Amino acid sequence: MNNVCLCVGKYAQKPYYVKFLDISLYSIEELCYYFLERVHLLDDSVVSAELVTWIRNECGLGTLADELDVFVRKHVSVSAFVTTILERTGMYDSGTVKRVERILKDQSSLTTIQRYKKRAEYLYQQGRFRQALAIYSELLDHLEATDETGRALMYYNMASIYAMDFAYEEAAGLYYRSYTIKPDAQTRLAYILAKKMSLSDYAFGSFQRENPEWEQDFLRAQELVLATQDKWEGSRERQLVAEIGQLRDSVDREGYHKRMGELIKQLKKDYRRQTKE
Repeated sequence: MNNVCLCVGKYAQKPYYVKFLDISLYSIEELCYYFLERVHLLDDSVVSAELVTWIRNECGLGTLADELDVFVRKHVSVSAFVTTILERTGMYDSGTVKRVERILKDQSSLTTIQRYKKRAEYLYQQGRFRQALAIYSELLDHLEATDETGRALMYYNMASIYAMDFAYEEAAGLYYRSYTIKPDAQTRLAYILAKKMSLSDYAFGSFQRENPEWEQDFLRAQELVLATQDKWEGSRERQLVAEIGQLRDSVDREGYHKRMGELIKQLKKDYRRQTKE
């Protein structure tokens, strides 16, 4: 049998909304779990009067809220604020709390740019591409002009987001900007692939003739395109498209509309997840 965790306070009628992650928390235990699982993303914004008010009014933890209210007014560190909540809740052992405290103290030495980079990388990995793109765009305004590596990486990441959204022309332009700042084989190949997807065969042929020194890259790009096509033909998504096509052409109109409705519903859900601020 698993250990039983005795809950503290009450279940919130109004959740605490974490805008960055688009999640709603309904108890102090959920808040503690959020702190533990997202410790590398926590920053000074956690120390907020809004969170203290939620703990007081929704979780019914007035004593804890009084203590945290002092922390907010004195602008204490995020490590002190978070570990106090973890300790008073008693959800985790002292070793876990100390580990969280150590991580947060280490992170306090990061610059604002470094913290935002971590946040953008997390959003990118979670498929929240629009939010990641917004942070990358903002970071460009704060990076030093001499930070060529950082600027090249920002342009590359932004280009990759556009490419995943099938905006290949925009992706090609950003890949090229990244390449002109810090040339490397990977960026050059990504640039060629984006150009191939955004141009007609004739225009791409002209592009290829204008860059004869990239012959091996063009051959590699063609190999990747063919491999991707083969992968698509054997994919579940391709089977789904074929299945819907067969339903459309059959007399089973009800089955066709039902399947299309399910697919559209899932696509809308994915789109909302990627674009929600």
